[in-house]
Formats: sequence, C-alpha cells, structure tokens
Amino acid sequence: MSYTLACGDIVEGCTTTLEADSEDDLMASAGSHASEAHGITEVTPELAEQVKGAIKPA
Repeated sequence: MSYTLACGDIVEGCTTTLEADSEDDLMASAGSHASEAHGITEVTPELAEQVKGAIKPA
C-alpha cells in the first residue's frame, strides 16, 4: 500500500503532493521537502502530528 501527503493541507499555498510506500518513508520525504521548500529546519512534535494526520492511503 502506498501513502500520499498533500503539503498544502499543512502549508497554505504549497502544491506539492508526496507519495511513498510506507508512512515512515513519507515522513522522511516530508522532512526533506519542508527543509528544502519551506526552510523548516526543526520538526516540532506538533508539526509531526499535523503531518501524520494529513497522510492518506493512496
């Protein structure tokens, strides 16, 4: 099963959608995207929970 994350569900205006085969891989991709595209260098527990809540089965 694969999973998707629409970054715009968390960061208003972002059109990036990420997809991965596992939630762990998707979280890693989301961290890289957050750093590269949005300058987020520290993922707080609150942000991590927000991201986990936005992950959907593909």
